[in-house]
Amino acid sequence: MRDSAGKRPTVRASHPVLAVARSVPATDRVLDVLQLFRGDDRVEVTFTVNPGSASGAGVAGMLRDAGVENVIDWEQAVRERDRYRLALAASPKEDLHRLARVPHPGRAGTGHGPPLVLMPHGIGHNRRVPDAGGTPDRASGLDPGQLLHEGRPVPARVALSHREQHERLAAACPEAAERAVVTGDPSHDRMLANLGRRARYRAALGAAEGQVLVVVSSTWNRDSLLGAQRETLRRLLAELPADEYRVALVAHPNVWHQHGRAQLELWLADEIEAGLTLVHPHNGWRAALVAADAVVGDHGSTTYYAAALGRPVLLAAFGNAELDPDSPLRAFGRRTPFLRADRGVPDQVEEVLAAPAPEARGLLIEHPGTAAHRLRDLFYGLLGLRPPQQPARFFAVPEPVATSSDVTAWRVSHATQAGTPAAPPRVRVRRTAAATAAPEAGFLVVDEEDAALERRDMASVWVRSRPASDSRDWVAGTLRSRDCAVAAAATPSGEVVLGDRGGHWLRLAAAEQALPPAVVAAAVAAWSRSGGSPEAWSTGIRVCAGGTETLVRATPPPPLNSGDGGDPEAPPHTGDEALTHPRRSAAGPPRPPGASGGRRTDPGPDAGTRHASRAPRAARRGRRAPAAPAPPERGTRPH
Repeated sequence: MRDSAGKRPTVRASHPVLAVARSVPATDRVLDVLQLFRGDDRVEVTFTVNPGSASGAGVAGMLRDAGVENVIDWEQAVRERDRYRLALAASPKEDLHRLARVPHPGRAGTGHGPPLVLMPHGIGHNRRVPDAGGTPDRASGLDPGQLLHEGRPVPARVALSHREQHERLAAACPEAAERAVVTGDPSHDRMLANLGRRARYRAALGAAEGQVLVVVSSTWNRDSLLGAQRETLRRLLAELPADEYRVALVAHPNVWHQHGRAQLELWLADEIEAGLTLVHPHNGWRAALVAADAVVGDHGSTTYYAAALGRPVLLAAFGNAELDPDSPLRAFGRRTPFLRADRGVPDQVEEVLAAPAPEARGLLIEHPGTAAHRLRDLFYGLLGLRPPQQPARFFAVPEPVATSSDVTAWRVSHATQAGTPAAPPRVRVRRTAAATAAPEAGFLVVDEEDAALERRDMASVWVRSRPASDSRDWVAGTLRSRDCAVAAAATPSGEVVLGDRGGHWLRLAAAEQALPPAVVAAAVAAWSRSGGSPEAWSTGIRVCAGGTETLVRATPPPPLNSGDGGDPEAPPHTGDEALTHPRRSAAGPPRPPGASGGRRTDPGPDAGTRHASRAPRAARRGRRAPAAPAPPERGTRPH
């Protein structure tokens, strides 16, 4: 905290403004609207922290991250209230009357302190919080117990996002309703203004071009998605194919600050290992909603904001008991589909993606796109100043900060299709992260970088996805030291070198689109498991993964290097058949072009570049460094 006495400012602002921080969401909203003073040297902002919030521990860090240095404690703010021309708050709780100018009818003067503008910190006023100065049947922010002091309204203005809140306020507290003004919603408008940054935000969250980004949104408390339907996260990651989907979690700041980041990451360790992106709580949620293709959520504001942006929504939980019975958020819950337990997740997500998104914005947001102008006019009117000439607008939403991890082990199921004179054979592989997938989901493909010791002896396929010049030696060494059917390694030239228990060597290249080495290796193993011959790769097989389909062909090996050895000398694989046609011996069929008996055959498809899309649904992880292709993989018995 900083003492304002004795300051020698370089810029002397004529109109000091006091910003009241309480919870992380309320502070977030205040930081939003303070952007409307941009470029005005007449206004200087001082923060004070009103204690008592469940997420109050995070406020100091949030202000520090926002670059706020001018912070005074609550009692100092109360003592010095007369020096401020305006106060802004986004929470109605904890003694705001001590700060604000509350007129006393029948007395001379206008009271002490600045005029206070009170705003919601979420999407309107919906949640009932009876332990915060209100009554059990009314929404926090609309209750007389929070808005009146000795029968007089505390705020000079109550900013609302929609006229329906004004109607509920008039019924609950007519004295405060006289001071209400509908300004629209600043958070919604900030997201609208940043839709052009969608690709930037998706890349920051690890979503590849065309990959479907499913954002999971959870409010706090026991009726929330995390409180009541914790298994939803594991289910999404276990059922949604990893090459087609990316899953991110946006959790309410109260979840983060009640339990702490370390505890949250500990609880979600399996999900993060399976590819979950954990979005940090301060600024990331807006960017995540802009980036999202679909949202799975609950009754929190973030889920509704997603629907207001036109994002398809599935509900996994909905705490009606926490909501004002008259809140439109209840109507939103009634008309939004739930994620059902008796149907597969992919089908349900595909359905909401294909259906027209129902109009939701009009329920709780009015005057979209104009909140900046309306709020700035309100603030400057109370300050007694003419607003700046430039248009009112908010800052750009920054890229989200998130915790994530590369997936390094997959369960792979597959389907094959024989070729025809007009078309080559086809192999379709479907990968789900091994950390959350059931063993029956397919054979196990493991990357060299996988840290789970228990998976090492279970893998049917080992992969090294980071390109290196010793790819053939690595494959040979892996077949000698590991009990796997197939080993494959990426090369610097963007191909994949692959060997198997039958002594077959392939150098594989994708013709049209690059594929992760793990996908190429999984496709070769799947083809073998379905009875296909290795010779077929010399003429080419179409490999499908996610939204990508490309021809993969074995090509002739490069000249041998002096350091190359012979065929891998390894005992027969005990867990999986060799990479041969089942009717032939392990030494079996003649090696196809591009397989040189154990001599070095180089490269294979690009390591780790995924092109996913529903059209196109192919996926490469946007977070991975250019030199580090998609991680390797390992396998168990395929389907």
